[in-house]
Amino acid sequence: MIKQMPFMEPPAWLMNVSKNTINTAPFPLREVLQDSLYYPGAGSDGKPVKWFAGNVYSFVYTDYGVSRDELLNDLNGEKGFNGYHVLTQRDLTMNELIPNGWQPMYSGVPPRRASGWRTKKIEPFGIWVIMERSENLPPEHGPERFSLLYLGSEGVAAYQALYNSNQIKPKIFFLIHHCFGGNWTNFERSYDILAVSVRANTAGMPDYLVGRYSRRIRRSIQGDSYWPNDYSAPTLEYIGGGCGLNYGLWQHNSGKQLN
Repeated sequence: MIKQMPFMEPPAWLMNVSKNTINTAPFPLREVLQDSLYYPGAGSDGKPVKWFAGNVYSFVYTDYGVSRDELLNDLNGEKGFNGYHVLTQRDLTMNELIPNGWQPMYSGVPPRRASGWRTKKIEPFGIWVIMERSENLPPEHGPERFSLLYLGSEGVAAYQALYNSNQIKPKIFFLIHHCFGGNWTNFERSYDILAVSVRANTAGMPDYLVGRYSRRIRRSIQGDSYWPNDYSAPTLEYIGGGCGLNYGLWQHNSGKQLN
């Protein structure tokens, strides 16, 4: 948990889920999306949970390079979230995720060439997983539970469909450089389709943005922010590291700055 950010109490909708109710009660779409962390191209990266569990309890991951079987193998194996196990899970339908339908929007920016990872074909899927902390670990390790909504889907389309069509914004956007490539667009460019899609949401933009941060990166993005009209300067220049990079936290320009 980032101590400079607001702490949240565990939400009732999360703590009330059980193995008996997860498949019988209606899927709580709005609760899962509200105050969530969104991470496109996530793979099985555990950094968002390590850093932000307690600031948020709902994590929304998307990746078109991960199959449902690979995800479940990771969650139930050594590549899962450290100190957590799957309590229960539910496969989701398109109607449960996009009850109002969805009209895709496009950008005039041409796509860039993706690496060979993009040629990997997976069957699209959506799965909701409740992760629970191991009984032998103390509360200092992290919250008792967190929610993981995982879509085997492309990150821009998933954001438009989940958040824009439902008129909800995430609390945190995890805008992370992908160490192994495979993307068809540039998530970090402020004029490319991802940033355009996030700005188009009538609910507003995420309160916080997480991105790689260093002197070299600052030179490459020509300033202190990836989306400078929306997130001008880093609130925290260092929150952690991974894949040989350091990551910072930006707060939206409309928000009250953190202490």
